[in-house]
Amino acid sequence: MPDVSISIVNTSSRELLLACLDSLGAGSIAGRAGDARPGDRAPKAPLGGVDAEIVVLDNASDDGSAGAVHALFPHVRVIEQRHRAGFGENHNRVIQETTGRYVYVLNEDTTSDDWGLARMVAHMDANPRVAALGPRLVYPDGRLQHSAWKFPTPLRAVLGFVSLSRAGVVQSGGSTTRDVDWVMGAALLLRREALDEVGLFDEDFFIYSEEVDLQYRLQTAAWRVQYFPEVTVVHHESQFSSGIPERRINEMWRSRHRYWRKHHSPAGARVAALATGAQYAARGILKRHDRDFAARMRLHARDSIRVDGPGLRELAEEWHATHPEAPGGT
Repeated sequence: MPDVSISIVNTSSRELLLACLDSLGAGSIAGRAGDARPGDRAPKAPLGGVDAEIVVLDNASDDGSAGAVHALFPHVRVIEQRHRAGFGENHNRVIQETTGRYVYVLNEDTTSDDWGLARMVAHMDANPRVAALGPRLVYPDGRLQHSAWKFPTPLRAVLGFVSLSRAGVVQSGGSTTRDVDWVMGAALLLRREALDEVGLFDEDFFIYSEEVDLQYRLQTAAWRVQYFPEVTVVHHESQFSSGIPERRINEMWRSRHRYWRKHHSPAGARVAALATGAQYAARGILKRHDRDFAARMRLHARDSIRVDGPGLRELAEEWHATHPEAPGGT
């Protein structure tokens, strides 16, 4: 049983994925492990002093991602999936097929000069009720990326509309490790024991809000979530959905609506959605001179009432329709 199973899901982001694996030192791991054949199970290998395995689930990429990993990182285990699934379903599969005491859910668009995995594992070992740990995230230019937040309750949505800001909601920043409500799933270290108790990601979320839901369930079961700024991870922009902002916004709101309906009353869910949408609408009006920004704010405001249009789930379904060889294809 390794200390950590690193779960990376990739959908046609070949160069970002290879940069991530190179940053993780997967090449040096392969060199120490000796010769490997494509399809071999990844051996346990020390990653910064931690006994770790790296598993890439390739989400039916069409850019040669899987082949490139086999060629350049032969001891990274690759699960070549022939259909396109959502974030939670993909990571759940890796979690179910690995055995590490901890699971590091990691975006393929992340890198770090110092992953600090030994420090993160040591912290989790010393704090047995911490179920989720999120490092500090920054953009490629070094700017802080907000990555820890309070749960999006109806009351906080109303306060957010009144203030037209995120004051009191953002919990990332500073240099002190502390308890937070939830941290982003781009880089999220999870305790397997806690997952065994509360369950894995809810696969009814195709993408977005699934990590919020999981961490809400963890805290309901008296587990803790922490922000860990001792480690910094660079979060680049994935290329898979970067050119389809309306679909991203639609999928984001579909997941938000589901989250609110799951954890709040029908009235509370409605209040949260409308108050959040009103905040976006107001921000669009205040910056109406920026046409692109104002247009995105109008999309958010529209979706707060009803998601009207396809999202990323439909994009996957369209891919299946054009790939009859894939499970579910036509």
